[in-house]
Formats: sequence, C-alpha cells, structure tokens
Amino acid sequence: MGNMISDFFGKKTQGASPQRKVEPVTGMQLSKAPENPYLAARREWNERYGSYIAQKKTWQMTALASMALSAVLGVSLVSVASQATVQPFIVQVDKLGEAVAVAPAQGAKVADERIIRFQLAQFITNARSITPDPIVQKRWLDQIYAITSPTSNQYLNDYFKKSDPFERAKTTMVAVEIQSALPLSGTTWQVNWTETARGLNGSVDGLTRWQAIITVKNFTPTTPKQIIANPTGVVVDQLAWTQQL
Repeated sequence: MGNMISDFFGKKTQGASPQRKVEPVTGMQLSKAPENPYLAARREWNERYGSYIAQKKTWQMTALASMALSAVLGVSLVSVASQATVQPFIVQVDKLGEAVAVAPAQGAKVADERIIRFQLAQFITNARSITPDPIVQKRWLDQIYAITSPTSNQYLNDYFKKSDPFERAKTTMVAVEIQSALPLSGTTWQVNWTETARGLNGSVDGLTRWQAIITVKNFTPTTPKQIIANPTGVVVDQLAWTQQL
C-alpha cells in the first residue's frame, strides 16, 4: 500500500512541468540606446568653453556700459563748464589795507583818449626807434608785438624783413619824437612824428617826417600775462605809415 502511494505521487511529480525561476531585472541589465555623437560633442564643448564665452560677454557688456557712462559724464562736464561764469570784483582799500568799496568789474569799455594817445605814442616810438643795444631793441619789439592784432602783426613783419633794426643798429641810431596823435573817428587815429638818424659817433645823418593811420580796439586783459603785457587793453588793429615830404 505504501509503495502504491509513493508511486502515485512520484508519477504526478514527474508529469508536472518544472517551474522556471524568475530572476529580478535590475537597471544594469537594461539596454541603452546609442548616444548621438553630435549631441555628445556639443555637450563636451559647452562644458569646456561655455563658461569662457559667458565671461567674455560679461566683460564686454561691462566695458560698453563704462564707455557709455564716461561719455555721459564728459558731455555733462562740458555742459557745466560752458555755463559757468566768473564775475570779477574790484575792491578798493585804504592806506591801512581795509576794504572801503567793493563793486563788480564792468566789461571792456573804450579807453580814455589820453590812454590811447599815450599807448600809440609809445607804440610808434618803440617800433621806429633804433639803438645799438640789442637787449633794449628786443625789449621794444616785444612791447609792440604784445599789443598788436594779427593784421598789424603781419604789417610789422613785412616792414622788419625789409628794414631789420638789428642790422641798421650796426651803423645807425634813430630817435623818434612824437608831434601829435589825433583821433579821426571813434577807433581811427593819426599819429605824426619825426625821426632823427645819427651815426654811431653821434653825427646827424638826416631828419625825416612820418605819418601813421592806426585803428585801435579794446579788450579786457584777464590772465596775468595779458595784464603785464597790455594793462590798458588798447590793441593796434590796423596800421599803415608813410614818410611825409
């Protein structure tokens, strides 16, 4: 009986299909699709050089912003400087140095006729006189050029090219004596003078008469150099002289 039961269960077991053991599927066993080489190359390039490109764009934008800011500041400074005004004042003091009067300085005005007359007389004297002392001669030339305009400056240059005072001083001395300085209009003057030429030994070589027509204008000296060179503000604008018979 026992053998029959054993044989029954043994046959049942042999007839049944064996069960397959299922192994768990892990991520390592999943197959991956092949990666696009172009996308991989782009990702590699971005990882290597993308930060440099971003930094380059950053400093370029910073530089452009700095240049724009500098331009705006420059325009602002020019605008402010062009609108700035300086009002000079004249302060009168007594003998102890105490201020007794303060008033704003006025603009350039027509100088007094006495000042113009003196300035023109000194101008003609310095321009026409000749001395054997080169230091004094140069000082005279500096003084006349300090109060001339470009037009009268060119007239003097043409004259001195033909009659060099330093060359003439080697043999001649010339003394100028102003006879008159009369206004012909508000800006034009006529100056008359005589010139006495002498040799280096003092002998008189000749006496000539001259006349000049001079047009003047006024300006207000503002810089220390202008104040020293031409404190009166009288400028010889146009000049022409001729010898009289």
